[in-house]
Amino acid sequence: MRDSASSLGLGTGEGLHMGWGAFSAGALAVLAYVAQMVIGLDMATWLFWVITGVGSVATVATVWLASRRVTTANEAAKAATKNQRRAFEDVLVPLASNLGQIVSSPTKAERNALQQQTKQAIVSLTASLIGPQDVRACFLEQVPGTPAGQREVKCRNSLWSGRNVAPVTTFRETDLRGKELLKLLDDGTSTFVENVDLLPDALKPDSDSYKTYIACAVTAGDESFGVLAVDGLRPGDLHQDDVTMVGVFARMLGVALAVKK
Repeated sequence: MRDSASSLGLGTGEGLHMGWGAFSAGALAVLAYVAQMVIGLDMATWLFWVITGVGSVATVATVWLASRRVTTANEAAKAATKNQRRAFEDVLVPLASNLGQIVSSPTKAERNALQQQTKQAIVSLTASLIGPQDVRACFLEQVPGTPAGQREVKCRNSLWSGRNVAPVTTFRETDLRGKELLKLLDDGTSTFVENVDLLPDALKPDSDSYKTYIACAVTAGDESFGVLAVDGLRPGDLHQDDVTMVGVFARMLGVALAVKK
């Protein structure tokens, strides 16, 4: 889910409050440290007790400010979770409705049209809800009728969304990268590559158009339909937690495509 001050429920004032809190805690921590250092020096009794008292107050204040900062961070996390739930509701309700229409559609033509709409909707939602603004998502469909050992998955009908650069549209089983992708599809699993530069040379992308990606098999029961993939320009744009969300969308798409009458 995209991170921003507004999505976390943090206004400008609260952000400044957290900044001043951290600054104050640091300053007081230094004061406490200095007080403890000078306690052992030869000085007047009244000065000794003044410095000791200031050091004690500074230490307590430092702990309190740190505690306050943790409380504020917890509140921000709760706000983020609430916003995330709201976003999921906004997404899942119309998708569930669309799935119901697919199941109840009276004709094959109507059902195919609804399934195509679902493909595009899920690709768009994956690109908009996962990672930063410039991620890209696509649905690589398994090409029907290709023999074993020569299978392909292909981005058909421009089923991609996100940054304005088209993805690689075809992966073939005769290539090592395509073979790995089709094995993922056969196994019904997912993969997350945090940094493509760390891959063996044979598995690295042909260009620098992305540096991190997630790929999830789109399946339903024993049927395989393709791979839902999302990629980012920089390592760190995607995280392990994002795999779960991509997997949810992939499974919903698999269910929608499995409906036949």
